[in-house]
Amino acid sequence: MTDAELRIRVGVGHLMASYQYLADTGKVERLAQLFAPDGVLEIGDEKWVGPEAILAMFVDTAQRFTAADFLPARHHLSSIYIEPRPDGSARTYACFQFIGTRGLDHWGTYRDTAIPGPDGWLFAHRRVITEGFAAGSRLSPA
Repeated sequence: MTDAELRIRVGVGHLMASYQYLADTGKVERLAQLFAPDGVLEIGDEKWVGPEAILAMFVDTAQRFTAADFLPARHHLSSIYIEPRPDGSARTYACFQFIGTRGLDHWGTYRDTAIPGPDGWLFAHRRVITEGFAAGSRLSPA
């Protein structure tokens, strides 16, 4: 592994861990700043583009989770794979579990494209794929 590949893997790993930490601690303004100016967050059939739109979605989600007595909640990340790309970006794959006040609620994977920014790595695109829901999940589709 080259020094450049190692720097990419460490930097992108930090980006992924920062997302989990900021989401779990409710620091949604900083969380939205992890996305590039034209960064995309895709969850199911919905997409938000740019930090402002992504922030609005995070604020709305936090309000709904608070109203549903779902917080505090934690994201658990595993099976992290980071693939440096020749253009200096990276692709990632990781599994997540989301645990709220009632225990495990849902799980799935993140598929990311990360790019270097002026002060660290940013998400150019984050796709959240929810693969399953626990029985009684308030987030499960009807």
